[in-house]
Amino acid sequence: MNQKVIQAILHSDTGLKLLLQESPDVISARMKHDRLIKSIPHWLYVGDTALHVAAAAQNLHAAKLLLNAGADANAENRRGATPLHYACDPRPASSNLNPKHQEALIRLLIQHSAELEHADRGGATPLHRVVRARSSAAVAQLLKAGAKTDCRLKKQRSTPLHLAVHSTGAGGTAGTVEEQIKIIRLLLEHKADPATPDAIGKSPYDAARNVRVREVFANV
Repeated sequence: MNQKVIQAILHSDTGLKLLLQESPDVISARMKHDRLIKSIPHWLYVGDTALHVAAAAQNLHAAKLLLNAGADANAENRRGATPLHYACDPRPASSNLNPKHQEALIRLLIQHSAELEHADRGGATPLHRVVRARSSAAVAQLLKAGAKTDCRLKKQRSTPLHLAVHSTGAGGTAGTVEEQIKIIRLLLEHKADPATPDAIGKSPYDAARNVRVREVFANV
């Protein structure tokens, strides 16, 4: 995938439309090198498609153009991530995060057969990714679509509920306790098991250190 395609997705829906008319194979072009796109910000990896870029940029209109042109909603990059994974990545402090746009983008990808349970190379499903990003509205959207709460990471064997109770340490998620609590409640309402052990035998309840988080479990 060349710079012209990336710039059209990031900055010019009209330009992308013209590119698709001139070169329909834009939808199947792939990244050949890993690269950080600072303006989003998001890393693009070898194997990413134009739809991955649109999802990472939260560009709903570009995603619609690409999907209507035949883009594969389940295309994988070298790390096994699909466009739906990328749609779930933006964090509360991200300049490009608009919760309504994110919800609409997730719905759009699912309508085009994006697989809710597809795990990347580390075992992370879109639900794992969005819980880690602390976006409760997007969590609700995935759960409403039928995302399972018992999926596990490969190495740590963590469920989304494990990720919800831990501080992520990720940039853009600091000070998001309210979102964290909303997410925990959503997961518990959708039958997430607070007693499921991870690879070292810790349940989500055991791992909870924040007093307010523990109170959520007590009120279930």
